[in-house]
Amino acid sequence: MISVEVQSEETERLFAELSRRMSDTGPVLDAIGQILVSSTQLRFVDEESPDHVPWQPLSSVTLARRRKKGGGAKILRDTGRLASSITYVAGDGSVSVGTNVDYANVHQYGQRKGASGRTSRNSPIPWGDIPARPFLGVNDGDLKAIDELLESYLDASQPESWWRRLLSGIRGWFQEGIDGGYR
Repeated sequence: MISVEVQSEETERLFAELSRRMSDTGPVLDAIGQILVSSTQLRFVDEESPDHVPWQPLSSVTLARRRKKGGGAKILRDTGRLASSITYVAGDGSVSVGTNVDYANVHQYGQRKGASGRTSRNSPIPWGDIPARPFLGVNDGDLKAIDELLESYLDASQPESWWRRLLSGIRGWFQEGIDGGYR
């Protein structure tokens, strides 16, 4: 399991205010989850970490094996299984993003040759070093998107002030006079 905890004072402040105004923040948390899943999946297309550091290229041995089998040179997208498995769980004022793919930790953190033991033929597992290619995490762009989302929910949840109600009433009164023939 991979866990990333994000602490952003602005995001926490916005969410606290929204929680104060809304009885059910579930839809907001779902939207945040969708933002984070989408952002994570784009990292597979861009082949870079949450911090925009390009992933280490595939080794020449891996490229040769893939070409021999008719595969491509896309990093972590040979089958698309890992990228398409990214999902989220929202609840209790938080959102968790992750995957149930068993080899995700290896790609997130990397693994040394032989770290998982040996085959029946005494070959190391993995047969070579696997570099870390982080895909899970939250960056400044993600936080900005989340903050914008929270602000839009806050704007939509603003109660109408007495001043706006008064102006609306006056507009309605004038509109009735115009529609009723008074000019």
